[in-house]
Amino acid sequence: MIKVAQCDEALLKTIETRLGLPPLIARILVARGVRSPEAVEAFLSPKLETLSNPFLLPDMEKGVAKAVEMIEGNRRIGLFGDYDADGITSVALMKNFLKQMGIVPEVCLPTRRDGYGLSLDAIKMFSEKSIDLLICLDCGSSNRAEIEAAHQLGMQTIVIDHHELGETPAQPYALINPKREGSRFPTRELAACGVTFFFLLALRRALSERGLLRGTINLKKEMDLVAVGTVADMVPLTGDNRLLVKFGLETMRQKPRAWFKSFIRKHIIRKGYVDELTLGFGIAPRINAAGRVSDPEIALAFLTADRESEAEELLSKLNDANRKRQGIEETILRDAVEQVEKEGLGREHSMVLFREDWPIGVLGIVAQRLVERCGKPAVVITRTDKAWRGSARGVEGMDLHQTIASVSSLLLAFGGHKRACGVTLSGENLLLLREAFEREVKVSLEGFVREVYVDAEVEFDDLTRDVVETIDMLAPFGIGNPRPSLLLPPSTISVSNGFARVTDDKNRTWHGSIQRRTSLPAMPVARAVVSPTIREEMGNKFVHLVIKEFLPAD
Repeated sequence: MIKVAQCDEALLKTIETRLGLPPLIARILVARGVRSPEAVEAFLSPKLETLSNPFLLPDMEKGVAKAVEMIEGNRRIGLFGDYDADGITSVALMKNFLKQMGIVPEVCLPTRRDGYGLSLDAIKMFSEKSIDLLICLDCGSSNRAEIEAAHQLGMQTIVIDHHELGETPAQPYALINPKREGSRFPTRELAACGVTFFFLLALRRALSERGLLRGTINLKKEMDLVAVGTVADMVPLTGDNRLLVKFGLETMRQKPRAWFKSFIRKHIIRKGYVDELTLGFGIAPRINAAGRVSDPEIALAFLTADRESEAEELLSKLNDANRKRQGIEETILRDAVEQVEKEGLGREHSMVLFREDWPIGVLGIVAQRLVERCGKPAVVITRTDKAWRGSARGVEGMDLHQTIASVSSLLLAFGGHKRACGVTLSGENLLLLREAFEREVKVSLEGFVREVYVDAEVEFDDLTRDVVETIDMLAPFGIGNPRPSLLLPPSTISVSNGFARVTDDKNRTWHGSIQRRTSLPAMPVARAVVSPTIREEMGNKFVHLVIKEFLPAD
């Protein structure tokens, strides 16, 4: 069902007149909830000062006070983080800050084989290293037993996380998580690196007030790491998240650090050009690959490298890991598709797939690719030393975390959020999980009607180069702030090898590309949903149409 955004026409006219914006740009902004000239100006020209107050996060004052106490007392600090890009960037942020305070923390990043979350083995290691304060980053909200063990061994704990808490959350000294009940922080869906950044903003303020800062700590230069982790974790790019990514991209362009310069020297990124797609498809996969098939410590060392030669050497290792990851991923995907066909799961509403010898590190990627390929929720599971573990990915119209929680009686453990979850279970429950998950997904999606949302219905004459270039001011784009979708009436469309040739009612030719899983349907096409972009070839700039959907006449 097509849904065109509705706007207050009087408000549109006010914004157009006062700000001199093209009508299409004003319409897109108003449709996305930017409802006043002042709000439009703030959206198009944001300022760092408009970031939310970090002390609105739960337990922020307690956590900061404890960290100040430990820093002032020169006590031993340990960092434990997750092995994905969000966790690694969170640890990198904290490590960089402490380094500037003259503190070398003890760092532990688990591998995929170790499993997600804080472990008792890690607690024992930190205790043997005489750690006084343990800071958990991108994990810990559900590690009740492990946090209690740390307390019994004399460690204070701060958890900086963004995952759902579950029924029995951990009880550290401070649990800083925007998803805690009663949180007053405006942005609930922060990535963990975002929560970490706000913690450091608050900590810097507190240290300054106590006269404990060593010189000036510039946190803006750390926003490159925040941008990588935020985009990698696929949180909505609205509110604080959009500001964090926007200024992080600006930092990369204006003052690139050693790790980013190595991407340019290796010709992975074009000099002077970086956007959210560069982060999501060029940088994040390489950071993630270390935790999936190699050692996340390599990615941490890369992101915190001071020397360009060191960063370049570490990037070569990340590239090797990424190539290995891609090969493993393709093999598992072939196996999974074969299992879907062999077991008749194509007729079901969901897919729960399992095999003993699948490497655990890439199961989340495979689950996502299955969702994109088949259009239904997927859980992909393998056997580990202690149990069967896997990753789940959901679809539009369902809350995956809630659905997994409804079958939790069959699980040993689970965690995650609305779009992605991890599960642990015993072998005897594999088929039971498949049956139960199918029932819950069917109920969850019952009555759901997919809507094709467009920001505006336009004519080809509206797509001038100036207007399309102005659309880029709405970036960074992502979940919650997608690149605008427009409804166009093409006269003819021809498709070949993923590219499209479109003519309009004035017989002008437009060129475009077809988004993945989009194909020219058999029925007569009356309209097309497109996202216009600017392309450049041989010094010439032109409007290029990314075609998302073909629609018949009503």
